[in-house]
Amino acid sequence: MVRRRLLPMAVVTSIVSIILVACGGGAAPVPATAQPASPPPPPPAATPTAPAVPGGSGSSGASTGGTQFEVTLADPAGSGSYEFKPDNLTFKVGETVTFTFNAQTEFHTFTVDDLGIDEPVDGGSSSTLTFTFDKAGTFELICIPHEALGMVGTITVQ
Repeated sequence: MVRRRLLPMAVVTSIVSIILVACGGGAAPVPATAQPASPPPPPPAATPTAPAVPGGSGSSGASTGGTQFEVTLADPAGSGSYEFKPDNLTFKVGETVTFTFNAQTEFHTFTVDDLGIDEPVDGGSSSTLTFTFDKAGTFELICIPHEALGMVGTITVQ
């Protein structure tokens, strides 16, 4: 009687064992080694796209001469303390300036609506803009996504 109960149990156990061996097994997976992500390729140099507007003219892309000026679009160590470095810029009417913008941690813009400037910069990358200041005045500089967080400045053209 005991033998009759053990036989079906032995058959079921054997079948389950065979299924497990057939479905599983194989070599243990080899963990992939972490490869550092390669940086995205730099965007191609833009062709002049800024429209001619009263107050100046500009183009994105390679430098064509004039004053070289570097601006850092900063969020020091991801602190949320957004700022332009420097944030107050002064130029002369007729001066041609090639800006190099460096965005440290995330997407920013260098935007001066009254001069028709709106240069986007992806985080961790740089962008250049050559601009000729043709109009005197004081102009508001903003980073569109971070204006409300204090990322503002002033451009004065004398």
